[in-house]
Amino acid sequence: MALVGMTLWIFLLIAAISIWAIAYYLVRPNKVTKRRAVALGLFLLIFDYIFENIGYQLGLWEASGSIYRLLAPPIEVMVVAFLSGYTYYLIFPKKFDWNIGLSSSLLIAVVGTAFEAILVGQNLLTYTGGWTSYHALISYFVTFLMLHKVNSMLK
Repeated sequence: MALVGMTLWIFLLIAAISIWAIAYYLVRPNKVTKRRAVALGLFLLIFDYIFENIGYQLGLWEASGSIYRLLAPPIEVMVVAFLSGYTYYLIFPKKFDWNIGLSSSLLIAVVGTAFEAILVGQNLLTYTGGWTSYHALISYFVTFLMLHKVNSMLK
């Protein structure tokens, strides 16, 4: 089971690296773009790290089967969060737009929640304390709508 679990975490990490690499290759960012993309990546990484640890401390979830955990979140999740923020900066417009913000946040929320459902099904993520996939969906949606706003501020 540990090998299967570790493989799934690694799969998510490789998927995030692949999406980032494709966006990086297509955009071919200059120094300023790279700096701003790193800033958005770090913002999402720090936000997610705090959110994950608060949820863990409140007894809402727990992850297992990772290569290494940094308090609550698996290291793979931290890298995925950073790459997600970096990639978001590369591919989404820098001007805040409700239509883009709402639609992209909903899409990312659905995909994120689906990945979490797979992790829950493999016993690599456990929801407790009343936390459900509905809460995860809303959390992803709000997080990425906020990220869309922060992205517009990094012009």
